[in-house]
Amino acid sequence: MNTAERDTQTEQLVTPRHNQPPLLERIGQTPLLPMGPIPGTRSDLKLWAKWEGANPSGSLKDRIVARIVCSALDDGTLRTGMTVVEASSGNTGISMGLVGALLNVPMRVYMPETKSLERRRLMRFWNVDLHLTAGDDPNSHIRAAEALVADRPDEFFYLNQNGNPLNVTAHALGTAAEIWEQTEGKVDTVIAALGTSGTLMGLASWLKDKNSAIEIISVQPAQAQNKIEGLLFVSDDYTPPIYDQRLVDQTLYISDDDAITQTRQLALREGMFCGISSGACMAAVMQLDSALDGKTVVVVFGDRGDRYMSTDLFAGIKA
Repeated sequence: MNTAERDTQTEQLVTPRHNQPPLLERIGQTPLLPMGPIPGTRSDLKLWAKWEGANPSGSLKDRIVARIVCSALDDGTLRTGMTVVEASSGNTGISMGLVGALLNVPMRVYMPETKSLERRRLMRFWNVDLHLTAGDDPNSHIRAAEALVADRPDEFFYLNQNGNPLNVTAHALGTAAEIWEQTEGKVDTVIAALGTSGTLMGLASWLKDKNSAIEIISVQPAQAQNKIEGLLFVSDDYTPPIYDQRLVDQTLYISDDDAITQTRQLALREGMFCGISSGACMAAVMQLDSALDGKTVVVVFGDRGDRYMSTDLFAGIKA
């Protein structure tokens, strides 16, 4: 099957026929913003930021939640009276609040108690039924959601962002296709953080099909217990089912301190108020430095910084 046939077939399979509210149609088509020279680096590169904070709820998770929920409504797997449930570190849960409000679908989220207060408030503001799980187990929320669905399958529809292939499709037909169009196909390297891995898998599967030489760089926290909310340290304990290491050319591991430092620098130098995972991606650019010389590089900035005000990102900043 050639690329055009595959894309057409995939689009037919997943394009929601559900009658969407206008705001859902504003998801995606986020801007690609040019970035200035980076102090302290030796490389001469063209650096662009894919600004996912421009999505309606403020993160790239709007793409996957809208696609999965609308598709489930269309094919009947999500029926009247059912509640959508998911394990989330925050952004997916916030997107569920937005989509649930627009489509009148009840939402339940399991989230570790260590995540930021802003995330809790945003979800509850949108009437998400939020349940906090043990903070000392980074995967406690996933096990809680899976147990609920296994016990009460007729009552709960499992969004399953870690295992649902529509997560990958949303980013392939959305994020990746937009980057290709916005760079006119002249992109050499794409850097993105690994959470569920849907963004990376979508980018890799679509862009490498266009040009196998495009390099996909994965950014992970340096350790399982970390302060870079939304990122996953892949280990034997848990690996997202949709993740395929073979599609990733290189993985960089970023410390909490480096991620926070670069997040602050993005605001001060570029005026971009991003989340900590975006700072981790910028720290990866700093690490790669001369390896990016002469290349066109796109960095995916996954969310806005307004959901991190109670975290170490704002440590030492007086009200």
